[in-house]
Amino acid sequence: MRMWTITKWEIKSTFKSRKFLFIFMFQMVTLFLMIFIFNGVLQMMNTGEEIALTPSLNEFACLDVNDPSGVIEDEINPKAVMIRSTSLKSPMENSLLLVDEYDTLPLNASLFLDYSTPMRSVIKEEVESAVERSSREITNQIIASMGKEQPHVKEEAVGESLPLRLVNRVMVAILLILPLFMFGNLIIDSIVGEKERKTGESLIAMPLSRSRIILGKSFAVIIIMAIQLLIWMIIIWGGFKVHNAHLVYLVLVLTAFPVVGLTSLVAVYSKNYKEAGIGITLAYIIIIGFLIVPALAYISQKSGMGPLILIIKLLGSENITVSDIVSTVSGLVFSSLIFYGLAVWLFERDDIIFGPRPGVLRLLRDLL
Repeated sequence: MRMWTITKWEIKSTFKSRKFLFIFMFQMVTLFLMIFIFNGVLQMMNTGEEIALTPSLNEFACLDVNDPSGVIEDEINPKAVMIRSTSLKSPMENSLLLVDEYDTLPLNASLFLDYSTPMRSVIKEEVESAVERSSREITNQIIASMGKEQPHVKEEAVGESLPLRLVNRVMVAILLILPLFMFGNLIIDSIVGEKERKTGESLIAMPLSRSRIILGKSFAVIIIMAIQLLIWMIIIWGGFKVHNAHLVYLVLVLTAFPVVGLTSLVAVYSKNYKEAGIGITLAYIIIIGFLIVPALAYISQKSGMGPLILIIKLLGSENITVSDIVSTVSGLVFSSLIFYGLAVWLFERDDIIFGPRPGVLRLLRDLL
C-alpha cells in the first residue's frame, strides 16, 4: 500500500462531507463581501473622496460661536461640530468661540473649552483647522486687492500613496493567504478524529509506515488547499488586478506546506478536538504575525523577506532578485522539514498514540 492510497481516501471523504461543503460555500460568500468592501474603499481613494469610517460626531460636539463677520464660523465643518450661533460674550453650557468683528487686522479670536465633555479635543482640532483656512482666505483676499498674481503651484503625485498601496497590494495578498488558515480543521478531523473514533490502531496496523500515513493525510489537505486557492484567485481576479498570477499561486501553494506541517504537528500531539483547537489558534496567531508584520514593514521601508513580501512584489510587478526567491523558498522548505519531521517523530511514538502522553519538556529532552 502506498502513501497515495491514504491521500485518495482523505480527498474522497472530504468532498463527500457536508461540513466541508458548508464551510466552502461560507468562504465564497465571505470573499465576495470582502471584495465588495475593498473595491469601494479603493474607488474612494482613487477619486479622492473622504472615507467615513465612524459616524458623525456633530450631535455630541456642540460649539457656541459668536462671530459677527462669520470669518471663522463659515470655515468650521458642520459635519464634525454642531454650530450654534450666539451673542454670548462668555461660555454658558457649551464651549464658546468668541471672534471680534472683522474690519482690520489683526483679528482676535478666543476659544473657551468645556473640559467636562470628552469632545473638547474634536472641537479644538476643528477650530484650529478653521482658523488656518480662514487665515489663508484672508491672505488671498489681501493679495488680490494689491493686484499681485499668486504663484501657481503645480503638484504632481508620483507613484501610489501609502493607503492605496495597503489596499491594492497588502490587502489583496492577505485575501490570497486566507484559505491557508481556513482548512486547518481538515487535518484536525483527519488525525485527531482517528483518536476520537478509536480507529488509530487499525490505521497503524495497515501495511504502511506511520510516516507515510502522516504525509499522505497532509498531502491530501495540501491538494484541497491548492484547489481552493485556484478558485479563490479566480474570484479575486474579478475584483482586483492580480499581476503574475501563476507565480503568486506557486508561492501560495509552497506556503501551504509548512502551514499544514505545523497543523499536523499540533494534531498529532493533541488528545482531543479541544486541545487541537487551542493549539491551532495559538500557532496560527504566531504564523500570521510572522507573515503580516514584515509585510507592513516592507510597505513603509522597502526592506524585508518572506512569502507574503514576495507575493506583494509579484502583485506590484516589482523587481525580484535571486536572493528574494532563494531566501523565501529555503525558509519554506526548512520550516516544512522541521514541522513534518517532528510530526512523524511524534506519530511513531507509542506513548503519543496509546498513552500515557509525555509532557513537552520530556519530549524536548528525548529530542535533544
